[in-house]
Amino acid sequence: MKKAVIVCHRGACLVAPENTLASLEKAIDMAADVVELDVRPSRDGVLFVMHDATVERTTNGAGRVSEMMSSEIDQLDAGAWFGGEFKGERVPRLETFLDACRGRIGTYVEIKEGDPAEIRDMLALRGMLSDAWTFSFDQSIRAETRAKVPDFRRMVLFAHVGSVERAVAQDAHILEFHQDDLDEALLAEARDAGLVTQMFYAGKDRAVFEKAVRCGVEQMNIDHVDIFRDVENELFAAA
Repeated sequence: MKKAVIVCHRGACLVAPENTLASLEKAIDMAADVVELDVRPSRDGVLFVMHDATVERTTNGAGRVSEMMSSEIDQLDAGAWFGGEFKGERVPRLETFLDACRGRIGTYVEIKEGDPAEIRDMLALRGMLSDAWTFSFDQSIRAETRAKVPDFRRMVLFAHVGSVERAVAQDAHILEFHQDDLDEALLAEARDAGLVTQMFYAGKDRAVFEKAVRCGVEQMNIDHVDIFRDVENELFAAA
């Protein structure tokens, strides 16, 4: 067995406000290998690190990201909702976030909205493309990424493609499984086909983590990093 690559979902989102520089720094502090981030453009085309289409849940503002000017988004407080010590934390521009990642942590960019070629070029400019990959729930963005920037590594969900064969046919690099489709034989098939296996799990059930380790999942996109590492260490010590 080999220890899994740790991907911090929206940064260290349990100890700092998600998708902020604070959550990035906490992820780096806990020795995560990769940070997962979400990207959307403002009305004037500036890319921001933000999960929701609207800003209400994670800032002190209101409105849709796509209808706000970048200067408006720059003024939002993205930390106070999480805790007083994070008051004044900003919604980071993607360029600022990538600059903070460079040479310190890999990046998994989920494109909620935006031009994949622009994002690819921002990573390439910083020498970060080889340690990055992307995904989108938007089928048109997935197709655009494959067509326009084939050197931008792409992830697909097993829930979308339904088989390892179809993931390979779509020129995917990473195949992500979830709790309900995690299967040791499928993971072995994926690895044999040259795909990197990943699991997304936002929960903290130790039994789920144990199954992931025993199945040999190569990358874990998770919130509860400490619990996963405890389970992983216990299983490795017993092996």
